[in-house]
Amino acid sequence: MSRKSVAKVVAMGLAIGAVFAMGVAGPASAAPVKFPVDVVVHTDFSGAPSMFEGNIPGCATGTVEDVAGDPRFTVWGGVYVGEKEFTCDGGVGGFTVSLKARFGEFGSTGTWNITDAWGWYEGVKASGSLTGTPSDLGIDDRYTGSAH
Repeated sequence: MSRKSVAKVVAMGLAIGAVFAMGVAGPASAAPVKFPVDVVVHTDFSGAPSMFEGNIPGCATGTVEDVAGDPRFTVWGGVYVGEKEFTCDGGVGGFTVSLKARFGEFGSTGTWNITDAWGWYEGVKASGSLTGTPSDLGIDDRYTGSAH
């Protein structure tokens, strides 16, 4: 093989290697993929951790506990501003949600966003809205939105 042929083969190999490396590294530097969030928390007012179920990959069920905030009552209903810690069954991780909601006999409405996450969910960002309907134990809060 001549020097020119060897140089062409090496150049071609480097070019293919560079394209392959960009293809492999590309997805890691690409924008995170968004996915819908739909979670129902069976909020239990007895003081025990509440249970949740939803569509979070790897975290279809788990528990929720209040970590900050208290309900406040007004003449037109209640307001809750605080944080809740979601822990996934199976020990894969969890996340802390900041929540602002109004509630009363009608149920609840509000907004939420993830402020911290750990385990499989470290770095996840998510936000959305909340609607709740009264239940026998308290209220079933449905969190909908998107995560990435």
